[in-house]
Amino acid sequence: MFKKIITNIRLKIVVSVRLFSYSDSIMQGILKSYLGHNKIIHFQNNLPVVSLLTPPLFSKPSANFFSKLFQGVIQNRTFPFFVSLAVSDTCNVSCSHCSFYSSAKKQVRHLLTIEECKKSIADAQTLGATVIAFVGGEPLLRDGFEEIIQSVDKNLSVTTVFTNGWFLKEKAQKLRSAGLNNVYVSIDSSNKDKHDEIRGKKGLFEKAIRGIKAAKECGLTVGISCCISKEDFASGELNRIIELGKKIGVHEIMIFDKIPTGRLGNCEELVDNNWGNIIVSSVEKYNNDQSYPGIVSYAYTSNYQGYGCIGGTRYLYISPYGDIAPCDFNHATFGNLLEEPLYAIWDRMSSLKEFRQATWGGCKLKNSRYRNNPNIVKSSF
Repeated sequence: MFKKIITNIRLKIVVSVRLFSYSDSIMQGILKSYLGHNKIIHFQNNLPVVSLLTPPLFSKPSANFFSKLFQGVIQNRTFPFFVSLAVSDTCNVSCSHCSFYSSAKKQVRHLLTIEECKKSIADAQTLGATVIAFVGGEPLLRDGFEEIIQSVDKNLSVTTVFTNGWFLKEKAQKLRSAGLNNVYVSIDSSNKDKHDEIRGKKGLFEKAIRGIKAAKECGLTVGISCCISKEDFASGELNRIIELGKKIGVHEIMIFDKIPTGRLGNCEELVDNNWGNIIVSSVEKYNNDQSYPGIVSYAYTSNYQGYGCIGGTRYLYISPYGDIAPCDFNHATFGNLLEEPLYAIWDRMSSLKEFRQATWGGCKLKNSRYRNNPNIVKSSF
């Protein structure tokens, strides 16, 4: 009896002394595996932010994430923690690498109404979404966009928008007031003329930089989103973009390596997962330096060091027409939320063998039976 009492006392002492550091070590390990770093990049509403891709630490959305994770273990199923909603199918620029690009066969389709957008968000949150990302087209062209943002239950999810930045300066404060947390601004070259050429819009670079400044001033967590090819990387463009991000004080830089989708759909030579490892190793020095923004790359996510591709596993994409796909860059469609419940589409998609676990090397369907087989799935783009 005496030995048991002593054991319990010693246990309580160990817990009281070690619990915080132990919990912190677990959290740091999770973030390191997911993002490639675990440094704090910003404080929003007095809560530490590690990435625009995750809820702030100790926030209600982060608690929602862990509760859904536990529910998934009990039920032996997956939930989409990250959901992208395309609120617009129009854009004011014409990027050479646009993943949303529609071919000449594009048909006029029903754009989700504001109420349908709200319902899709509510359904996604019920499924477990802790990050709602608004994409397009150009999201800031959408009438009623602020109303859509306001509809998000902020106790369950944080909100992020991907924009080319043209309208950001004028709209930043309204977006923040509507409840937006984060904004990624696309910058594909540190040279303003080259950036404008890539995106087919003169003056875009300078407008984007002014938009970043305005977004920071109103308290948004701000990141740069860039799309990099092997040639860009070899020329040192990635390093120059990172230095630009440091100079203007963004909190994060998200790197996408170009893949054969959208306007680049026929560029099969882009299918090369090995060079992504070079990106991963090249940005490590920046993530180890607190003076630089956090650097997150898709190459790391799909790398063996990361969690692997989460499309269809922990992530889904809702097109402007309600079609459900594994992600923005994979145009295989598994249903439409205007025709059947979102949970039913998710259950069908996530139960397929290709989506039962995250995989290394990027998009699972790049060379699979789903890619161009209309008898199994349909293309919404």
